[in-house]
Amino acid sequence: MNTLNATLGPLLAPDELPLSSTDKQAAHAKLESAARQGALTARQAADRHEQLDTAQVRGELRQVFAGLEDAVPPSGLTLALRFATAGWLAVCVIQFVIWVILACFGHFDGPWWLWSDLGLGLGVAILWWTNESYHRRSVLDAKASR
Repeated sequence: MNTLNATLGPLLAPDELPLSSTDKQAAHAKLESAARQGALTARQAADRHEQLDTAQVRGELRQVFAGLEDAVPPSGLTLALRFATAGWLAVCVIQFVIWVILACFGHFDGPWWLWSDLGLGLGVAILWWTNESYHRRSVLDAKASR
């Protein structure tokens, strides 16, 4: 069960992903960008840098960037990502099981389930790419932080 949780956990809970060094570097750069734009005072930026140093998972970035627009993915995007990923995984498993059952009864028609799984997977991939773009961006837009 630990292997299943280790594999599916990050897919179903994107805010529980551990912060990588790249994530932290981008987040520090965003804080500096916000301070340069005047969205944060020097003291606020220093406090948030300290908070960021102790952060362990991506969900903690919401507290670090509180009040700064467009710094982290909106909670609605993260929620949509969780539901879309869970739905896509469920559809994949259900269709594969049906295909195996049909094959056992002599109705082996090739992997027809791949077409819908790939199409739905593309939608999930777009949501993940959008979510990741918030974490990889290292500069805040001047108009977004005001």
